[in-house]
Amino acid sequence: MVHSGSGGTGRGGEGGLHPGSVARASKRLGTALVGAAVPALAATVFVAWIRAGTGLLAWAGGAMETGVVGGGTGLQWAFHVAAIVGLAGAWAFGFAFLVGGHFGVE
Repeated sequence: MVHSGSGGTGRGGEGGLHPGSVARASKRLGTALVGAAVPALAATVFVAWIRAGTGLLAWAGGAMETGVVGGGTGLQWAFHVAAIVGLAGAWAFGFAFLVGGHFGVE
């Protein structure tokens, strides 16, 4: 017998994943990834702005032109990682809304 825990959403003998639990897990994952990426992006852009003294968009464009593994400095690499984490978080958050909308989960 499967213990349902405090939430009362035990699967018992049904098997498979429930859309509600997938949507909740995706929403939590997306929120955590975006929450981690936003301060990292803000910090790298702020440091780049102080160091370079040029426009932020020009620096971000130059940072995105460099390879992740190939030729960037540590700051450019950190910008890449933060941007990828932020995009993954946005994707997971969007997936949660897609699953919730398709299966009628609130």
